[in-house]
Amino acid sequence: MPASCSPSSITVQALHALLLGDQELALLDVREARAFVGGHLNLARLAPLSSLGLEVQALVPRQGTPVVLVDAGDPQGPAPRAAKLLARLGYTDVRVLAGGTVGWQAAGLPLIDGYATLVKAFGGQVLARHATPTLPGAALRALREAGRSATLIDARPADEYAFLSLPEAHNHAGTELALRQWPSEGQPGPWLVHCFSRTRGIIGSTTLRLLGHSDAHFLEDGVMQWALDGAPVRSDARPAADLPVAPDAELRRRADALIGRHRLPLLRPDTLSRWRAESDRTLYLFDLRPGAEAAPDIRSIAGGQLLMHFENLVGTRGARIVLLDDPHHLRAAITAFWLRQLNQSEVWILDGEPPDSWAANAASTAMAGAFEAIAAAAGAGLAADEVAALLASEPTRVRVVDVGPSADFERRHLPAADFLLPSTLAPLAALLEAGLRIVFASPDGHAARWVAAQARERWPEGRFDWLRGGTAAWQAAGRPTAQRWEPAQLLTSFEDDWGSVMRVSALHRDRAWVDYLAWERGLGARVAQDPTVRFRLF
Repeated sequence: MPASCSPSSITVQALHALLLGDQELALLDVREARAFVGGHLNLARLAPLSSLGLEVQALVPRQGTPVVLVDAGDPQGPAPRAAKLLARLGYTDVRVLAGGTVGWQAAGLPLIDGYATLVKAFGGQVLARHATPTLPGAALRALREAGRSATLIDARPADEYAFLSLPEAHNHAGTELALRQWPSEGQPGPWLVHCFSRTRGIIGSTTLRLLGHSDAHFLEDGVMQWALDGAPVRSDARPAADLPVAPDAELRRRADALIGRHRLPLLRPDTLSRWRAESDRTLYLFDLRPGAEAAPDIRSIAGGQLLMHFENLVGTRGARIVLLDDPHHLRAAITAFWLRQLNQSEVWILDGEPPDSWAANAASTAMAGAFEAIAAAAGAGLAADEVAALLASEPTRVRVVDVGPSADFERRHLPAADFLLPSTLAPLAALLEAGLRIVFASPDGHAARWVAAQARERWPEGRFDWLRGGTAAWQAAGRPTAQRWEPAQLLTSFEDDWGSVMRVSALHRDRAWVDYLAWERGLGARVAQDPTVRFRLF
């Protein structure tokens, strides 16, 4: 839309009616994460303005999708600006929720606090529905004291496992856990499945039992409760040896049983090819195989993580999801089983391989072209050595501004770099007035390039560059990075910090973890009161 035009709006009542239906709709909350976790619509996806341009193509891959943008209802808030950005990227049906979250709540409709709430609430409902056997940490310690064996399995990805884990725990993330041999096939003792808190431990242990593992249990409240009890935990851990994988015939038997029992739909490759050519439906393709090579329009993600990160990966309700897997189909069958019960999308299992000559479809190409038309204004960027030379020759005339996520800034950034959350570029004005040349940085360079393009558009006379390859390229070139920072380096605050319990300082950890576990235990019942949330538990 032209810069002078106001975006179309939608009333609270009209949006509520849409959410009670089944048609495609992308409901995007474009506030930053800190505001989002304070209270948001149950079915909204977090799509902050600071990273919207970079992420919307994957989150909402069809430009004709009906999109509703949400903020707090301020006419100067991020939703109107996000609407103009989406129009530039080619989206044709974008509206802003009139009154935002304030108006929604004033109409007597519920908001929910927290992050990834839909999937976590679903996990609580699964635990109640299946009455999954649950073992407190104290019971496990008693088993060990009695000399009885048990197999501990952490169902998180390797990086989360390394952050903090239980001693002697194996690490098989998501659906990879279901590919193991059962105890009757040579592994003694009960299996105790856990994650950092609850959801992945619940889903993992329940999945095993549904597939036929009769001695699988949920280790209650995972690593968090274990540490709160004063039991030992490990940082930077390497997992114990892998549990053996079951034979392919057994994996196929498990998949076929699940597919047959619950009528999980299979899709032929020729039908998938036809769907990719259609312009009136949204299609998400996920390859669940570990180490799968990237392909146009296909995102590679371990199956169990697709469920856990669903709200970050699938922005359009009512879309089609197609799952790619090995010939045994077990990862896809498990993922489809749970996603169909989450009841946000159509879910299909690809029965065969996609064509060898798989090219990006026309919609993806068009959107990529619209993005590139904006980003190209950033220019070619500077290599790490060029930035280093620039800083050495003009140390007082050059300012590095990191525009990546604040969590990455805390982990590492260029020495003396400032931090800017690019939902606003206003703080750059003071740097320009001081005659400074600005070099943008970000973890991989993508955000830096995008922000450089926007800055050049806003201030054509300003001197802007960006670090090609980002902080990763800087470090790979042997250049030093820093973790410490001073308050003066923050051009904006860390509004993208959604309050991860893994980011809490040691001083406040126990209180934060106790509060978090209480919040997650009660989440399922709270979300279930919203009629727009319609889990369909088999």
